[in-house]
Amino acid sequence: MVTRIAVLGSYNFIERLKHLEVELPSIHMDYYIYKTPIDAIAIIPTIKPCDAIFFSGSLPYVYTKDAREQLPIPSHYLRQDETAIATTLLSIGFSSSIPVSKLSIDLIEPQSVQHVLEDIGQMDEYPFMIKIDPTFDLKEVVAFHANLQRNGEASLAITSIHAVYQHLRENNLSVIRMIDPKSSIIKGLEETKSMALLAKSQSAKIAVGFIQTNDDKLISDDTLKKISSSIQASFTKSEKDLYMLYSTQGDVQKAFVNNYIDTWFELSSSPLKIAFGFGKTVVEATKNAKDALTYTTENSAYVITDTKELLGPFPNNQKKVHLKTNEPKIAKLAKETTLSPANISKIMQFSRSRTSVEFTAYDLEVYLQVSRRTTERILKKLVDNDYARITGEEMTYQQGRPRAIYELNFPTYL
Repeated sequence: MVTRIAVLGSYNFIERLKHLEVELPSIHMDYYIYKTPIDAIAIIPTIKPCDAIFFSGSLPYVYTKDAREQLPIPSHYLRQDETAIATTLLSIGFSSSIPVSKLSIDLIEPQSVQHVLEDIGQMDEYPFMIKIDPTFDLKEVVAFHANLQRNGEASLAITSIHAVYQHLRENNLSVIRMIDPKSSIIKGLEETKSMALLAKSQSAKIAVGFIQTNDDKLISDDTLKKISSSIQASFTKSEKDLYMLYSTQGDVQKAFVNNYIDTWFELSSSPLKIAFGFGKTVVEATKNAKDALTYTTENSAYVITDTKELLGPFPNNQKKVHLKTNEPKIAKLAKETTLSPANISKIMQFSRSRTSVEFTAYDLEVYLQVSRRTTERILKKLVDNDYARITGEEMTYQQGRPRAIYELNFPTYL
């Protein structure tokens, strides 16, 4: 099966890539040319249906971050690595006698040049370098190269930006483009293809859903048809107040991304509980959906993935909670405290969400949305096993006992 990839790049990059098509028979490329990397922002909405997007560099990739994240397909970019720098310097060494100290280079990571020169034992001379990032000023980069040549400090400019190359050429200054090795380009496209195939396989996984009503009220067939058609699902009635949906992971994920959930709730005259499970088989997906249903409240939706991640509640306050763990340290913590991986995951997220390492039982209670008694039981298990400690107390009111102040004593960035 051929993978269709949209390629965004400069004219010269695209022309070079066309000569490599014959070496990539399983990839069909659609080309989109820009004059400057920031032009990629306007190109994204014009891209025709494809399996993935490949950018000729990191700048257009970064510029289009907001637009890319709204797309249902993966994207990748050609990294300017040390191989590109070494290839470019080697080419200059063969074609001219210009010393390294007479070169000026603009690039994403200047330290890469230092690494290459150190690797070949050339540490006595370094080129003039300027770092470029998404906020770079085109005129500033052009002036950097131009001034060095006009002052006699540099003899040749090496640029990663097509627009800089054009400006320097128009001013009769010596300039070459950074060479992207053929192997790096092919590797980047193959990686993009793999990302596309993985995304397709994930999207094709089975998704089983449950819709439950309150007070034994029925959902009309018209409402069920509208919900199921939005995710290309079939539906059956499982019990009096419970309905089952059969779809794919990709269609359900699109529904959450596009916030169809609010629309589903609006279609029903009574509150709904919605749960989905993903899995490689119908049995696995159904089991995950049933488990997800136990977390739902009125007009909320949860998902349990095939890797046992609990996502939700949708449409608001979406969190990711790990219901199982393969991390030895966390498994040890769960065993010693008898807390579930889900609760440990929530506590870790709670810690990462705070600007202070100290907290009260009330802070944790609000975050976990459980009772004070449950929160205190959790904290007692952590304190008893030295995974949390009391560091002080606070009295923010005139009567009653002061609140204990806690601090976690285990890694939360795993």
